[in-house]
Amino acid sequence: MSHPLRAADLYHTGIVVPDVDAWKARMGEVAGYRWTETMSADLPVRLADGDRVLNLRYTYSLDAPHIELVQEIPGTPWTAAERIATHHLGYFCDDVPTTSKRLEEAGFALEACALVDGAPSIFAYHLAPSGVRIEIVDRARMPDFAAYLRSKAPQ
Repeated sequence: MSHPLRAADLYHTGIVVPDVDAWKARMGEVAGYRWTETMSADLPVRLADGDRVLNLRYTYSLDAPHIELVQEIPGTPWTAAERIATHHLGYFCDDVPTTSKRLEEAGFALEACALVDGAPSIFAYHLAPSGVRIEIVDRARMPDFAAYLRSKAPQ
């Protein structure tokens, strides 16, 4: 039996925070993390209550194990936990729609996904009944993650 995900494809742990820039500074002070520039994109996203365009703001740590800090967007799956906890485990995959379908079959409900031409693409979030959230990301978007991080590092 093949699995929907491969352990080796886990590449980051995501944390939703109320202020990305403040938490970049805080994690730098506490653990010495260095960060990419804070990135921002307006993306069409499908949520349980319908399709919306959301401004997603995020950064990745340049240091491994990699952390992704995501700016909170109240009323969406990107809402910070009261005591800021791990939000998701991020995995690369080669086919977002197929992997998404397989995760749903494994009991991880589709929570949100980016849309390209009205179809799921780029990334998807899946939530288990226990609360474990998985993000799958199209590997083709960042085929060389280390090079991607270097390209986003402050100059």
